[in-house]
Amino acid sequence: MSEPENEKSDHGEIVLRPRLRISWAWLFPVLAALAAGWLFWSDWKSQGPQVEIEFATAPGIEAGKTNLVYRGVVAGTVKSVRLDEKLQKVVVGVRLKAFAADLAREGTLFWIDQPVIGLGRTSGIESLIQGNSLKARMGEGAPALHFTGSEVVPLSQIEEPGLILTLRSVDVPFLDRGSPVYYRGVIIGAVRGKTLDANRKPVLSIMIEKQFADLVRGNSRFWSLPAAAVKLGAGTLQIELGGLKALLLGAVTMDCFGEPGTPAKDGDEFLLSTNEFAARTGGEAIHITFGEGFGLRPGITELRYLGVPIGLVESVAADISTGKVETTVRLAAGYESLRGEGAAFTLVRPRVSLEGISGIETLIAGIFIDCVPGDASRPADRFVGGNSIEAQTREQGLTVMLHAKEIPTIDKGSPVLLRGIVVGMVTEKSFDENNEPSLTLMIRKEFARTLASNARFWRVPATSVEAGPGVLNVEVSALQSLWKGGVAFDVFGSPGEPAGEGSRFELFASERTARAGSPPIRIEFPNGQGLLAGQTQLRYLGIPVGIVEDVKPVEGKVLVTARLDSGYDLLRRKGSEFSLVRPKISLQGVSGLETLVSGVYIECTPGKQGPLADHFRGVSPQELEDEAAGRAGFQIVVQSASTSIGINAPVLYRGVQVGKVVRKVLAADGTCVGLIAAIDRPYAPLLRENTKFWDVSGVRASLGLFAIKIQTGPLKSLAYGGIEFATPPDTGPRVKPGHVFKLNAEPRKEWLSWTPAISLSPSK
Repeated sequence: MSEPENEKSDHGEIVLRPRLRISWAWLFPVLAALAAGWLFWSDWKSQGPQVEIEFATAPGIEAGKTNLVYRGVVAGTVKSVRLDEKLQKVVVGVRLKAFAADLAREGTLFWIDQPVIGLGRTSGIESLIQGNSLKARMGEGAPALHFTGSEVVPLSQIEEPGLILTLRSVDVPFLDRGSPVYYRGVIIGAVRGKTLDANRKPVLSIMIEKQFADLVRGNSRFWSLPAAAVKLGAGTLQIELGGLKALLLGAVTMDCFGEPGTPAKDGDEFLLSTNEFAARTGGEAIHITFGEGFGLRPGITELRYLGVPIGLVESVAADISTGKVETTVRLAAGYESLRGEGAAFTLVRPRVSLEGISGIETLIAGIFIDCVPGDASRPADRFVGGNSIEAQTREQGLTVMLHAKEIPTIDKGSPVLLRGIVVGMVTEKSFDENNEPSLTLMIRKEFARTLASNARFWRVPATSVEAGPGVLNVEVSALQSLWKGGVAFDVFGSPGEPAGEGSRFELFASERTARAGSPPIRIEFPNGQGLLAGQTQLRYLGIPVGIVEDVKPVEGKVLVTARLDSGYDLLRRKGSEFSLVRPKISLQGVSGLETLVSGVYIECTPGKQGPLADHFRGVSPQELEDEAAGRAGFQIVVQSASTSIGINAPVLYRGVQVGKVVRKVLAADGTCVGLIAAIDRPYAPLLRENTKFWDVSGVRASLGLFAIKIQTGPLKSLAYGGIEFATPPDTGPRVKPGHVFKLNAEPRKEWLSWTPAISLSPSK
């Protein structure tokens, strides 16, 4: 191929440039921007207003994390958490959702949902896992953006309660927040809280749910329902238990007795009664004045008619100006006609009367006020009440007075007995013109003739014990005297003239004292161990013939005032002896052992024919024995610087008892002790001026090379000590009574070998 052909075929090609167009790479950024705009617009569209809520504290609330929950749905988010300008409150900013914008209105309640575990209510358990959140309950007011949050979880979380009521009472110990409110067994609300009003009286705030609000009327009655109740009656024991919640917290219950009144309004106040019966007694109030109010208890003591409760004591107050007790009583509906003029109101307590015993049921159920209707056509509201004892004392009879130094157990209403029969009662206990206790007695008119002017009255103890050798007698008085003590009387001897109205008598401590009707005698004793006024007897030949009336120390001695029974004036003769008999245990034997049971007594020995006396010197049997021994024996004095030898210590001669120590005295100058020894008169010739005395008390031991020698005196000397004497062969002159010898600690060896030949007097 030729070259020109090649050049002719190699020519350029014109290529056309394509038109400008958008790249597919821009599609994704555009879509992302559109999506972001849509999301921003949607979020803006879904947002509602922002509200601020003030709390005292805001535990667990965090901006951007904590949600606001309404009816279980997230209705907003916390946007900010800050303190106010004074650093006293926490301000929480919450952006509401658009659908929850209606929460931003007055009356909406906000609170922090956190774990609450208690007897009344348990809530916020889910916050243990999810953390604390805000919750709301919608209000019904105008739009608002600023709120004050509740520091406690409301009892009604979904909607506002129908009624908020106030209950007032004197005492509400069982009730607190969360306690249920019942209506015929159905829970219709709860206690919101308990506080004190301006008068420091307890106040309960309760809420009633909306669906039950129409049950509460203006005449509704509220009362507290304790966790448990026990009712006692004659043959009845009833125990009532509420539900578990009421058992833990107590409860309030309500009802409307009679025709329903107008519907209650929010904020109305009601009285909270202590029990259902108190709530039912909401009728007219009457005022009763009593002389005393022992046992009257507001809210508990009942007013009864024919045994049926018809009212309740509302208040009890003592009026200082009148010295009376003012009582306010509320009647139950339908019994207003009983408060007519002339109606009688009587306090009923356990009563002992001539007809028997009544009112025993009040020991269990408590006292009550018995009502006797008056004139229903003339209603009254003030009455003077009485008691069962006063009603009994209004009976006609003979009135007498008793006086004594003390009247310990007897009081108004105590019975008066004659040989076991109740013939009257004690109507008053007071002081007489001499400021001594006195009793006023009413003797029933049918028994008035039995009371003579020489009758003797004595106190009747609840129990008495009589003891003697082989005898133990315990007596228990009748129930009436066991309860209040009693008075008894009788005539010992021939009856005197009948007693007149207002007669005065002495009240003796016991029947034994009353029987001892002689003029008083006074006996002096060195000591009065075991003597008891009103109990220690005077005995003659072992038979009780009198009683000790008074025991008191006078100038180093004991002065006993006693009375003898009628017919024993021989014991009041001058020269009569009165000796105290006490238990005695000695080497000679045991005596007076019966006094370990019956007590110490005074043994009487009548004097010879002669004038009567009223003052005597009493001794003990040992003193009489010693005086007799002293009068019969030859008395000498044995002196020692000090000695343990006592009275009744034997005086020995060659191991034979020839006398005894009858007295032990201190010398006038206090330098030595003198033992007055009475030597039997047949052995008096053994006593010479050179006679030697030594102490043989106790046990003596001597130690030899191969032996131990123990020496003792007679057994009696181990108890009292002992004295021994010896006279030398060259006997000196005889001594006269009252001669003084020296007591040696121990004998010399030669004294023990003296064997004088002395002629003794004839034996006794």
